Amino acid sequence: MDSYYIDSHAHIYLDQFTDNLDETINRSLDNKVNKILMPNINLDTVSKMLNLSGKYKGICYPMLGLHPCYIENEFENEITKIFEYKSSEIIAIGEIGLDFFRSKKNIKNQIKALEIQCEYALSQKLPIVIHTRNSIDETISIVSRYSKKGLTGVFHCFVGNLNQAHNVINMGFKIGVGGILTFKNSNIKNVISQIEIKHLILETDSPYLSPEPLRGKVNEPANIIFISEKLSEILSLPTEIVSQVTSENVKNLFDLQSN
Repeated sequence: MDSYYIDSHAHIYLDQFTDNLDETINRSLDNKVNKILMPNINLDTVSKMLNLSGKYKGICYPMLGLHPCYIENEFENEITKIFEYKSSEIIAIGEIGLDFFRSKKNIKNQIKALEIQCEYALSQKLPIVIHTRNSIDETISIVSRYSKKGLTGVFHCFVGNLNQAHNVINMGFKIGVGGILTFKNSNIKNVISQIEIKHLILETDSPYLSPEPLRGKVNEPANIIFISEKLSEILSLPTEIVSQVTSENVKNLFDLQSN
């Protein structure tokens, strides 16, 4: 089987890619990244994302959700409008979650928004993509209520400890591994080294979190090879196994088997 990669988390519909989108996609394909999953941010980004998934059908896959950093007073109305774009093309609800790093002033609204979107994901039988920053235990506590009803998904850009990782895995969720794994002083290497690859998926979070040796530059899906190589080193596995297993994990989680 030829090895290939799936970038499970990339915001390539953002302005950083507007002028060189075709080149970005071509570089991804050249590096054997043949599927790119796109979490949504807010209502303003939905149309751009859907246009992109339509143009690159079979390569780019859209999600719907309201990111916790974009929650404002009228968030319930915005979530309703976002979900009006629901179609058979949508593979997940995300990017959703809790972010207590940016602000602790709207915690109640963040929690309510997360609950609304988890409930919707359950009703649509779709997985979720979780953003959590300075809030992982609180996020696990909320999401666990829905995982008991069958909700699945991924904790993207995971930077928690081993106990938190086990809690995520025990809920039936995957752990997203991105560029932070390659950072020189990152503690996440110690955690990921103790987790079986069957629980892991690869992501870039483009245009953010460029891996070494590209830190400070705009990240893109083609750079997933650097993350794969570091994961291969940490787990003492061939890169071919890393690409095959993590890609199958993504396909199974997001039901991409027929795509």
